[in-house]
Order: sequence, then structure tokens, then C-alpha cells
Amino acid sequence: MKSSKMGCLIGGGLVIIGVFGFFVVSLAAGGHMAGPTYISPGNVGLRIDNYHGVVEEALMPSGVHFQGIWETVIEVPTMQRTLSFDSHTANSAPIDVNTSSNMLTADVTAQYNVRGDKARELYVDYQDTFANLTLFEDVNIRPAIKEAINYAIGDLDTAEAMTTAGKTKAEQQALAMLQKEWGPRGVEFRNLLIRAVEPDAQAKELLSATTAKMQDIENAKLSLKQQEIDNATLIQSATAEAQINKARDSALTDLYIQDKILERVDTVYLPSDQIMGMLKK
Repeated sequence: MKSSKMGCLIGGGLVIIGVFGFFVVSLAAGGHMAGPTYISPGNVGLRIDNYHGVVEEALMPSGVHFQGIWETVIEVPTMQRTLSFDSHTANSAPIDVNTSSNMLTADVTAQYNVRGDKARELYVDYQDTFANLTLFEDVNIRPAIKEAINYAIGDLDTAEAMTTAGKTKAEQQALAMLQKEWGPRGVEFRNLLIRAVEPDAQAKELLSATTAKMQDIENAKLSLKQQEIDNATLIQSATAEAQINKARDSALTDLYIQDKILERVDTVYLPSDQIMGMLKK
């Protein structure tokens, strides 16, 4: 009797351990085997009926759900996601932009989220590509952002594209383009920021040379302006001196006449042309 009870206890224990192990493995499998499956907060679950080959209408909210033997569950993140394009982000270089004058590179950050109520339609349209959201981003979302940035910056000249006003204008155009294209599909773009716009090496050299020439022109303008000021000062000084001399001459006229009468001033005769020159001065 004791051995029978012991056997039952051992058997029951093994069954419990087996069931517990099955639950653990099923949860770890993440929707790829029958049994309980867990949907993380901020995500929704798509239930794929492999027997009938359809995607069920009802979505799984976050929490633990039971998955049938013929079903596959795909967990779709619906929280906001951020994509960056710059030299400091792994596997994501800055966006190359062809303008009418030269090549630019743009550091960009974009934020978007997948609408849960559109997750089923997105899976139907993109199948296994959408099942892996990182792959879906690499194949569809990142190229769409690059295209929008090229469209927005491509019509700007280099100088405008590098200003705050130019970047803001390009951000608005690119974001509007992405929202128009992807919003109806269920991908909502929230923000788009162009953090920096840089020219290529050749354009940098050209801009540097142009900036240096423009600085030389400005310096020359300043020199001319200073010369004008100096000339005006000289003219004002000469005019003031002439007025002072004229006043002095007027004051000395009476003394000259008086001295002439007293024969203390000799008369000096000069040629008429020299006299006219003196008068002009």
C-alpha cells in the first residue's frame, strides 16, 4: 500500500512538473506552439489560423492567452518607436541627399507607431515581413523616411538647407509626406527631426572658399566705409580751418589799412594768375 501511494505521489509530481514545464516552454516559445502565450504590455497579438489559412479578426490584448494547436500568435509592438539616421547609430548611416547643386548628408530622427486596429491589415499586406517589425522597418519604413527627406531637402539650395528655417521647412514637408503615405495603412508618424545637415567634402571646400571670399568683400566694404568717414573728417576739418582763417582775415583788415597808412607795410606785387590761385585756395 505504501509503495502504491508512493508511486501515485511520484506520478502525480511528475505530471505537475510536466504541466508546469509545458507552460514554461509554451510561454517562452512566444506564440509558436500550442498552450498559453503571453502578450507584453503595449503590444497586441495577431492570431493566425494555420488550418484555415486566415488571420482572425479579434486581437489579443496584453496578458496571458491560450493558443490553439493549429494557431500561431504574432506579437505586434504598438508603442512609439524611434528610428535614427546618423554615424553614431549602429547600422544606420546619415541620409544622403542630392540637391540641385551638390550632395548633402542629414542626421535624422523619426518616431512612429503601429496602430493596433490596423495590425491585421498590415500583416495581410506584408505577411512575414511585418511579423518581424525590425525587418519591416528595414525594408519599408527606413526607405520611406529617406525618400521623404530627399524630397523635402532636394529642392533647397545648400545654404538654405543648412539653416534652421530650411531644416524646419524640410521637416514639415517630409513629415506630411510620410503621414499621407503611411497613415491610412496604419503606421502613424508622430515626429520627424532633422538634427544636422552637412555638405560633402568637396562642397565643404567650396563653401569654405566662398565664405573666405565673402569675408574679404565685407572687409573691403568696411575699409571703404572707413575711408569715406576719414575723408569726410578731413573735409570738415579743412572747412573749419578755412572758416577760422576767413574770420582772422576779416579781423586783420583794419589793422592792415592802419599799418599801410603808417607805412609799416610794404606792398608786394604778384602776377595776376598767382593771385587767382591764392584766392581759389
